[in-house]
Amino acid sequence: MKILISAGGTGGHIFPGIAVAEAFSSMKGSYEVFFVGTRQGMESTIIPSYGFRLLFVEARQFLGRSVLYRLATLLYLLKGIYTCKRLIGKEKPDAILGMGGFTSVPVVFAGVISGIPVFLHEQNVEPGLANKVLSRYAKMVFVSFPESARFLKGKNIHHTGNPLRKGIRRGREEKRGDGLSIFIFGGSRGAKRLNSVAVEMLPLLEEKGGISVYHQTGKEDFEWVKNEYRQTKINYDVFPFTENMADYYKKSDVVISRAGASTIFELAYFKKAAILIPYPYSAGQHQWKNASYVEKKGGGYVIGNDEATGERVFRAIRHLIENPELIKEMGQNMGNLYVDGAEEKIATYIIDYVGEGGRV
Repeated sequence: MKILISAGGTGGHIFPGIAVAEAFSSMKGSYEVFFVGTRQGMESTIIPSYGFRLLFVEARQFLGRSVLYRLATLLYLLKGIYTCKRLIGKEKPDAILGMGGFTSVPVVFAGVISGIPVFLHEQNVEPGLANKVLSRYAKMVFVSFPESARFLKGKNIHHTGNPLRKGIRRGREEKRGDGLSIFIFGGSRGAKRLNSVAVEMLPLLEEKGGISVYHQTGKEDFEWVKNEYRQTKINYDVFPFTENMADYYKKSDVVISRAGASTIFELAYFKKAAILIPYPYSAGQHQWKNASYVEKKGGGYVIGNDEATGERVFRAIRHLIENPELIKEMGQNMGNLYVDGAEEKIATYIIDYVGEGGRV
C-alpha cells in the first residue's frame, strides 16, 4: 500500500504526520509512505531528516490577507490542484492523509478529483478553515480532541488522539529528587516573549531557592539568556535546542510553554502540570482555544501573552510550590487528555478502509 501524507507549515502539522508515517513503517506488510509539502516550509528540512521522501507543491495561506492576495491565492490553489493531480497520477497512492493547514488543500482536492480515498487529521480543539472545508470530502476524519467533531462536516469522525513521534515516546518514569524543576521552551526556534518572561523571573526564583530550571531558548536568544542565568545562583541548564525533549519532560515538575496541539499532547503523555502562554498570532487563535480547554480540564494555567510577565508567572509557580498536591493533580488531569496509540489507530483505520493490498 502506498500512502501520501500532506503535512507542512508548522511542526504541529508535520510531527503528527511523521508519527503516523513511523507507525506505517513499523507495521507488518508492505507500506510505502511519502510526503507532499512546500519548499519554504519547515517540512523541507524536517521530513527528509526522518528518512521519508518529500515532494513539493506550491500553496499559500488564505486567511488574514488583502482581497488581491486572496485572489492570487485562489489562482495558486488551482495551479496547486493541477500539479497535485499530475503528481498523484504519477505516484498512484492508495490513500491520502491530510494533516491540516493550507498545504493540505490542493493535495486533498486533487485526491478527491482523482478518486483516491482521502483522510484527515485535526490537531486543535477548533479546526482550521482548511479541515472545516475539506472534512465533507473525507472518508474519515481523525481528531485529537473529542470536542473538534462539532466543527466538522464529515460524518465518519474518530477520536484517536494526537500522534506522537517515537523520539518522544521513550518511557514516562516520574522525576526523582528534591526541589521544584521547571522546563521552559517556546518551540524549536524559541519564543522571545517566553525568554523575556524567564529572565524577568530569575531574581524571584533565586530568592525563593530550591528551584532548578531547564530552558530551551532557540538559537537567537541563547547567549543573552544564558548570560542572565550565569549571574544567578540558580541551578540551570540552558540550551538553544535539543533533540531529547523527552529527557527534559521527565526531569521537570512544571512546564512553561506555548499551547500548540503537539506540545499539549506531549505534556499529556508525560502527565506534566503546565503554565501555558499561547502564541497570540496563531491562525484562528488555535493556541488560545487549546490552552483554555486544558485549563477547564484542570491540566494547567493559562496566561495571555500580553499579561505574561516574570512576576505574573512566578505567582503561578509560587502557588504550586505552596500547594504541591496541585502539581500531581494537574499532571493527572493533563494525562487524561492523552489517547494511547493514536498513530497506530490512524494507520489501522486507513488500512482497514483501503484494504491491505491497496485500493478496494
